[in-house]
Amino acid sequence: MANHDEDGAKIALLAHDLRTPLAAMRLTAEMIGEGSLDIAQAEQLSVLIRSIDALTQLTGDLLNAGEQDENAPSATYRISEIMLEVTDLFRPVAEAKNLTLDVVLDEDTREKLIRDGGSLRRVLTSLLDNAVKYTDTGGIIVELSTVASNEPSPSRAIDDNWVSLSITDTGPGIDPEERERLFRPFVRGRHGKASAPGTGLGLWGTAELVREMKGLLRLAQPKSGGSCFEVHIPLQTQDTIDRRPEPAPSSDMEPVASRPGMTMHILVVDDNETNCRLLAALLESFGMSCDIAHSGEQAIVLIQKEKYDAALLDLHMPGMSGLETAEELRNLEPGGELPLIAVTAALESIGDQRLRQAGFQEVLTKPLSPALLYKALEQANRLNLAP
Repeated sequence: MANHDEDGAKIALLAHDLRTPLAAMRLTAEMIGEGSLDIAQAEQLSVLIRSIDALTQLTGDLLNAGEQDENAPSATYRISEIMLEVTDLFRPVAEAKNLTLDVVLDEDTREKLIRDGGSLRRVLTSLLDNAVKYTDTGGIIVELSTVASNEPSPSRAIDDNWVSLSITDTGPGIDPEERERLFRPFVRGRHGKASAPGTGLGLWGTAELVREMKGLLRLAQPKSGGSCFEVHIPLQTQDTIDRRPEPAPSSDMEPVASRPGMTMHILVVDDNETNCRLLAALLESFGMSCDIAHSGEQAIVLIQKEKYDAALLDLHMPGMSGLETAEELRNLEPGGELPLIAVTAALESIGDQRLRQAGFQEVLTKPLSPALLYKALEQANRLNLAP
């Protein structure tokens, strides 16, 4: 049990640490988007940002694994949106190989919901990756359709509350003798071994995810050749369940660079040099200046010497944490009224009340949204100007 707990902690730590480079990538991509881009460049940047967001969601799933309360309200996701987003991520790779990548969407499925959106994204990503990787000519079709209640099922009944997601390719297909062991761990087919390196865990992992979703995964053999993987998925039928609030697309947000500038001097407190550089570049794009402190102790020294309009504090730092730094600042005459904004790479065990008591006006999670950061700084500026 101890080894199991230790392995789980290591995975969670790895997922937490991945948030830092992902945050850096997200900030960099959004800053690139503030420049002048042609249509093709804007589309490519959009794919990059969605890929980063998908990775961020996966790290969040790892961090939260095993901690979900089955009785707690759960978010739901549109299956069609996940299918379209993941397919778009593979479109540049398919086009580079001169492959077609088509989507067929049954209108009856457009609003169908699923609870485990992260697992479905991983399943579709794995199957599409294989399809594009092992197909040299022709193309791939991704189709979402309803499942007839009388369709035969190898292990359980299928009713009208199921949909079918299929990925069909024109690749070499899978030999009949290989199909029975296809979904076992560390097993690779003949074509896979000949064309690309791999571990043989992809399809096994996909089958495990589908099983956890209480769905069905099977391999069909199209008459025209190639392979067709079908995933039958049970739907979330409680339409009254609250959906996770969807962030507004960046194209709908007012560009940060076009907003009236605020003359502010900000203290950035973070032990990660990459984060500091990116935040400094982002603040500069807002027309603001900043100083950098790599520790809570250094931040306290700077605040006693310099006047700042707000401070951005990373909550996880070696030595004095962001929370401890904030509490110490509240005891200092120069820092007692300084607006504080917490920046974190993961969901915190620290309660909102504790953060407010320490003096934080806002909490921002990585990857940082430039629009949300600007909004938090606007609020800090209003606090400074209040009589």
